[in-house]
Amino acid sequence: MNILLVCACGASTSIVVEAMKESLSEDEKNYFIEAKSVQEIRDCIGKYDVILIAPQIRYQKKRIEKLAEPYDIVIEDIDPSTYGTCNGKKIMDVLRKLKK
Repeated sequence: MNILLVCACGASTSIVVEAMKESLSEDEKNYFIEAKSVQEIRDCIGKYDVILIAPQIRYQKKRIEKLAEPYDIVIEDIDPSTYGTCNGKKIMDVLRKLKK
């Protein structure tokens, strides 16, 4: 699974990405997880299965959904408290439920 976290500039979100990677199970070790700014996604959106939107840019969700229309991409907001505490395990638990 290829997962993109979209944020304003990528700095704090890279910490969340690392927390998510640490919580991967053995059969999820091949997941690709990265963070990009909302300005960067136009050029790479098609390579992801899931896009997670950081709380500070959730107002751009409709724009991101429009960019993702040609692709089969799951788009979800990240809960603000989960994001703020860098709770990678909780984010991955949400993704695991979506995958079922």
